Amino acid sequence: MAILVDADSVSASRPGRMLFDRLSVTISSTDRLGLVGLNGTGKSTLLRVLAGTEPPESGELRRGRDTRVVMLDQRPVLGEGRVRDVVSPSDGAGVWEIEAVLDRLGMTPKLDVDVATLSGGEAKRVALARALVREADLLLLDEPTNHLDIDAIAWLEDRLARFRGGLVIVTHDRHVLDRVATRVLELERGRAHVHEGGYDAYLRARARRAEKAAGAEAVRRNLARRELAWLRRGAKARTRKPKARRTAAVELVESRVDQPERAGPLDLHLGTPRLGDKVIDLADVGHGWDGQWLFRSVELSLEGRSRLGIVGVNGSGKSTLLDVIAGRIDPRQGTCEHGPTVAVGYYDQTGRTLDPDATVGETVAGGREPSWHDAALMERFWFDADAQRSPVSLLSGGERRRLQLVLVLAERPNVMLLDEPTNDLDLD
Repeated sequence: MAILVDADSVSASRPGRMLFDRLSVTISSTDRLGLVGLNGTGKSTLLRVLAGTEPPESGELRRGRDTRVVMLDQRPVLGEGRVRDVVSPSDGAGVWEIEAVLDRLGMTPKLDVDVATLSGGEAKRVALARALVREADLLLLDEPTNHLDIDAIAWLEDRLARFRGGLVIVTHDRHVLDRVATRVLELERGRAHVHEGGYDAYLRARARRAEKAAGAEAVRRNLARRELAWLRRGAKARTRKPKARRTAAVELVESRVDQPERAGPLDLHLGTPRLGDKVIDLADVGHGWDGQWLFRSVELSLEGRSRLGIVGVNGSGKSTLLDVIAGRIDPRQGTCEHGPTVAVGYYDQTGRTLDPDATVGETVAGGREPSWHDAALMERFWFDADAQRSPVSLLSGGERRRLQLVLVLAERPNVMLLDEPTNDLDLD
């Protein structure tokens, strides 16, 4: 077993918020470390610190001699060229392996396509292929299962299980954590908790921590009641007590345990306009690109309480079908008709383009000063007062996705189309 990376008391923050403080962790060649935590707690930042692409604000990062580190970023930059050329490493994998990995990730039809024309999901899969075929002692993966179909996720689990090296993976996929991780590092309020074992060990440790905090609060309340009664006995009684005792009593009464990081469940019920009897009807619909059909003869009638799941391998046309249903594109054959009362909300794979310089509040308010109604809406989606004043550029990937969801729901649609809605969102 060789030590690959040793992070000693590293810290990172963003304006007004500590991400992690004096965090120490050692990654060896046999480690399979899952990195978890709420959106915005610094998981991607920590991954970049471990990769050496972002320096910590304090502390030291040491790397083993000749350690080869390969990282998949949450929002990767591919550069220029064809897919096959961008993935091809300068060492290691041969052409056959590159094409095999790309095929498993559903990218065979795009081998000779310019990467500049790829969708966000396709670009992430190409970046994942590039990371997997490189020679690495330490593999750092940020949300590798985003945009993968079920078969591709199962294949990725198997490949990571066979990988001979250290692995650090940021993922909110419970099954991947349970299959791959042997240790879990949880980021919470700037602190780090390391749990030996996989996803189940992390859940048990988190539950024990919550029970311990609840017990400590019960003890504090009982002590506070006794000390408060003593304080209320009057000045004469207080003068017989040491000043330190009086100070400690006041601190005990006024102290508070950490409140939950999020107040209440995510509230999606914004109210929707009435939906009539006719919703969306597809008759003999077909569509495709470059002379090739993705699907044909689709007959579909959505009703007021429809809950329709669309599944299929990558590249089979799921997102294209949603574009047709939404009315974004006209089908090559057949018809798609919307009822007169339909208001479509479309939460697609990449979400709306956000101005990085605008604050969260300005984004929700449409560029104007946020109203109390806007502020209440943002708080319902776990954007507190500090987050509302934060520029979009400082949001994590998951926080951006949550903001994009707010923008869709704020329009009060009565038909929701969701394309990979859990990408980048944390477990809660």
